[in-house]
Amino acid sequence: MFDLSGLNVWRGSVSKHRLTYALLAGVVATHIATVSGYWYGIIGIPILGWPQFNGILLLGHTMSSTNGAEQFWAGTVYHYMTGICFSLIYVFLIHPILKVRNTIAGNMAKALMWAILLGTLSALLWVPRNFPEFHPGFFSNNLGWKTVLGIYIWHLVYGLHLGALYNPLPETAADTVPATVATSPA
Repeated sequence: MFDLSGLNVWRGSVSKHRLTYALLAGVVATHIATVSGYWYGIIGIPILGWPQFNGILLLGHTMSSTNGAEQFWAGTVYHYMTGICFSLIYVFLIHPILKVRNTIAGNMAKALMWAILLGTLSALLWVPRNFPEFHPGFFSNNLGWKTVLGIYIWHLVYGLHLGALYNPLPETAADTVPATVATSPA
């Protein structure tokens, strides 16, 4: 039905320039997931404005010495840097150890596994520990099932775009052997 072989040029570039594509995937995945968090009201899920929440963590509530714009932009920078760092952790530490083949579907599955882990950590630890004034409870359940669902959707959108953009080709034996060994005479 679909011929995905045309993606091999992109995937070949990803395989050769892992850091560049890790950074690109991190920026794009974070941005698309962040924007989607502001659209959740359309589908009846509470809006998840992570930049604003990060701004609260960094600068306090708007009743403190900062205004909403300062809080938002400080939180946005912090939020994007965190998303990029999580993409680097995924690309260089998590992706290589997951025993799933580097096919298009395999790479997507790896990124979605990472996203589910991050969503779980967010609902279980990040939200409850950083925002006790909201009384989120265990696994953020006191905020309602729609909020927990939103946390997972947000992270799945992140993982979907991370996996789509960081999707290297399968490694071959020649790729894993150092060049000096592979080219030395027998």
